[in-house]
Amino acid sequence: MNTLLKKILAPKNIEYLTINSELRIVELSWGVARFADCPEQVRSGEDVCDAFPELIGLEETFKKIINHQINQFEIKGICRGLKEEEIIYFDIYVLNNPENPLNHEELLIVLEDTTEWVLKEQKITQVAKEYGLALSALDKTKTYLNQIINSMTDLLIVTDHQGIIKIINKATIILFKYSQEELIQHSIFKLFENEKITHNFKESEFLASFHLLNPIEILCKAKTGTSFPISFSCSSLNFDISENQEFVWIGRDMTEQKRVEFQFRQQGERDRLLKTITQRIHQSLSLQETLQTIVGEIRHFLQVDRVLIYRFFTPTEGRIIAETVINSSIPPLNPSILTPDFNFLLLSYFNSGKIDAIEDVYLIPINFPYLYSLLQLKVKASLVVPILIYDSSQESNSTNQVWGLLMAHQCYQPRHWEVWEINLLEELATQIAIALQQAELYEQLQIAYQGLQQLVIQDGLTGLANRRHFDRVLYQEWNRLRREGSPLSLLLLDIDYFKQYNDSYGHLAGDFCLQEVAQVLQNIVQRSSDLVARYGGEEFAVILPNTQTSEAVEVAERIREQVEALQIPHRESEVSNYVTMSIGVATLIPIEHLTPQIVIHTADQALYQAKQNGRNSICIASP
Repeated sequence: MNTLLKKILAPKNIEYLTINSELRIVELSWGVARFADCPEQVRSGEDVCDAFPELIGLEETFKKIINHQINQFEIKGICRGLKEEEIIYFDIYVLNNPENPLNHEELLIVLEDTTEWVLKEQKITQVAKEYGLALSALDKTKTYLNQIINSMTDLLIVTDHQGIIKIINKATIILFKYSQEELIQHSIFKLFENEKITHNFKESEFLASFHLLNPIEILCKAKTGTSFPISFSCSSLNFDISENQEFVWIGRDMTEQKRVEFQFRQQGERDRLLKTITQRIHQSLSLQETLQTIVGEIRHFLQVDRVLIYRFFTPTEGRIIAETVINSSIPPLNPSILTPDFNFLLLSYFNSGKIDAIEDVYLIPINFPYLYSLLQLKVKASLVVPILIYDSSQESNSTNQVWGLLMAHQCYQPRHWEVWEINLLEELATQIAIALQQAELYEQLQIAYQGLQQLVIQDGLTGLANRRHFDRVLYQEWNRLRREGSPLSLLLLDIDYFKQYNDSYGHLAGDFCLQEVAQVLQNIVQRSSDLVARYGGEEFAVILPNTQTSEAVEVAERIREQVEALQIPHRESEVSNYVTMSIGVATLIPIEHLTPQIVIHTADQALYQAKQNGRNSICIASP
């Protein structure tokens, strides 16, 4: 339960607890046990019905509240006997927990101590009855009673059985703004605004529908036209049913309570908004999507005409990166306004991290730093909060830097910005900064991951695919072509007399030779589906999916010719004065029960035959 609600409830003799869908207590205030039938059962995890038997049998009602089929459920006038003949009266209100986490079903149970209220009602009623009995003889009692009822802060109205007002107290005159003469001998329905009550009920029927001390909330209106809710309890003053009944009405102005309830709901909505945006930030890896969601949520919650995020790239360059408007009648901002001077002016003004809340642009001083810019933006009210990010580029001089601005605009009329609205945007600007840092971290991780992935599949010397990646691709292509019934060709290539080359020219020259040959392979084999790999040592392999034998031989011959055309000297070669290659070609259509090893073995046999034929040649595996 948030701190604001605790402060509100503390002086109101109100306690609370929250329960889950299984009626188990989740959270409770410190004094709630005083209302319980079994105080020792008021603990987290216990069944709430063990402590409050009044809730037994209400499971279906609770489900309806959780499912938003009804707003709340109330149990009024509960009486509990405490030790030493002490009695406590209280009301129970059951409603959805406004701070309910997503995907959790929780109810908020509020318990209000009405002991003082009930005892006061009983006392006043008793006094009023005694006053009625002694009215004819005890003028002193009448004066005394008038002093009592006029000292009450609650309303007190006495009517006859037709609702004609006989007595009112001072609190009634103050609240309704009528004089005593304007109310005495007039119907109490004069004070009611609810037409259903005043027109659809006869006075006697309406009064007869009341039960003793059973409160009813009625919307009333003052002489000035102001409307407000009053909670009335009404009871008969007469014990003899043969006589005309008189009724005493005791009312409490519910305006303040409604205001507190509204603030409570509003705080719940603010908390919901912050939770929603925070969750989106942590769940989304798309910065643009996150920022667009944030401006949309803010505009909807604050009911402003426009919300945007403006980013500073340099002291003279910036642009709007997320914007939402209430409807199409709000024109988009003119790009010509976003000049280098405009950017520099805003950055200079908000560089200190200050927040600017302007309620009416036509009332700010003429020398205001960016007044002209506001007039160009065609807004009547503006709330601007800087977005600060932590800059640790210089470890000894780490500081918060202005990344951009979060702006809310009212375009058609001035607006008073509430403190909570300013605080809300400040909190959301912090969440945006978190989103920015999260996006930057994700980008760095992506770059690092891509680098690692490249290292895993790439041969460090030649830049070609390594043997591990070759095996994986061959397996994937074999299975794919087996389903399609298409051919797969494989070239195995070997540099002729490469050991002698290394022994003669050294390993550095050998590495250079491998790199040059690898470049020839990459230049010739360029289909996206093909793969060139270093198979091991001086051996290379080329996977050619969907390739017939004749096409594979053409590729092999081009490779052989291009390698020889490099004219890399090789004095130890027995077939040429330059580096040459021998190539084995195998083409198979993958079928069931065969593995990719068969095509490797076949191509390897063809390569062996090419070497036997004198090297610097191509050999095609027999079908």
